[in-house]
Amino acid sequence: MLFSQLPVTIFKKIYPKAIFSLDKKNEIALTFDDGPTPIVTEYVLDVLHHYNIRATFFCVGQNIEQYEDLFEKILKKEHTIGNHTYSHVNGWKTKNKEYFDDIERTRHAFETNLFRPPYGKIRLSQYQHLVQQHYKIVFWNLISYDYHPKMDRKKCMNLLKKHTIGGQIVLFHDSQKSFGLISEILPEYIEFCQKLNLNFVPLKF
Repeated sequence: MLFSQLPVTIFKKIYPKAIFSLDKKNEIALTFDDGPTPIVTEYVLDVLHHYNIRATFFCVGQNIEQYEDLFEKILKKEHTIGNHTYSHVNGWKTKNKEYFDDIERTRHAFETNLFRPPYGKIRLSQYQHLVQQHYKIVFWNLISYDYHPKMDRKKCMNLLKKHTIGGQIVLFHDSQKSFGLISEILPEYIEFCQKLNLNFVPLKF
């Protein structure tokens, strides 16, 4: 299936100390990858503020440096920050030393123990090293596909509504290519979760 969800049970066996879900089934965590991005991140922050929600932003280091004021806005709203590498590198295609150096470069920009591998792609050796360095590696168990060119508002909302349950970590993106869908679905999805009596929480481990 084109829009199949992450096979969490398989990945848990490969990465047993990684985080895929929340412990409490009355909670849900919204996460946003690839920012901060002008206009897009600002929109997301405005929506979250309107609904009084705190979320988690997995930020790209070079974007943190390029858009310092926007990154500061995320911090001022008391959202949680995660490391998403400095240049959005694919772990499967990157030598370990280069991969670790890229991660550490972002760590110098902002100290956090949360890490999400771009594309969800990370070698077992990379995973093991980061665990030894006390990183909490965070995946997800529900993805919006807000970046996908074949996805539209109806498909996206149907997918999210079909698979949303308590205890989930939901993946969105505050990137330019996701802005079209994010601007259409984020308020609607938040209100859908509210009707399910789910509490929105930032990630803290």
